[in-house]
Amino acid sequence: MLAGDHVDLVLRAGSLTEGTFFPPVTFSPWWGVLAATLVALVIAFYIVVPLLTRAPRRAHDDAAVPEFVMPDVPLSEKYGDLIAEVEADHRAGRVSSRAAHQRLSLLVRYFAFESTGMRAPTMTLADLRDAQSPELSDAVERLYPGAFAAIEGGSVAEAAEHARRVVKPWN
Repeated sequence: MLAGDHVDLVLRAGSLTEGTFFPPVTFSPWWGVLAATLVALVIAFYIVVPLLTRAPRRAHDDAAVPEFVMPDVPLSEKYGDLIAEVEADHRAGRVSSRAAHQRLSLLVRYFAFESTGMRAPTMTLADLRDAQSPELSDAVERLYPGAFAAIEGGSVAEAAEHARRVVKPWN
């Protein structure tokens, strides 16, 4: 093929395209379905995920909750009975002296928490002294040796009496 033949061929090809209409390239309809599906999935994700991850609503959230409910039994009576129960368990041999002292300490601390709101169950002895509650800190201090001494001992009856002295005047 000569150079002139090549030019002639190009000119004829160009003349064929003049005035002739070629339709646009068509795509498969599945591409449209895929695009719509992806958009729907993204929208569903932003709707469903927040619905599934939010905390469930409880029926009583809207109800008015009273700030204070008067107990059925006075606290001094309730804790007095619990102290007597610890004493009886110790006398019957169901509870060791150390465990009795620890329970009495917890009872005194929970009594302070229920009657005043003081976070006594989680406070150290130094915290109790700083809280300006001498009756409570003295009682807890007297219960410490029986609860934490290396050798188990201490009178549970005396410890219970100290616990009662804390419970009675506060109510």
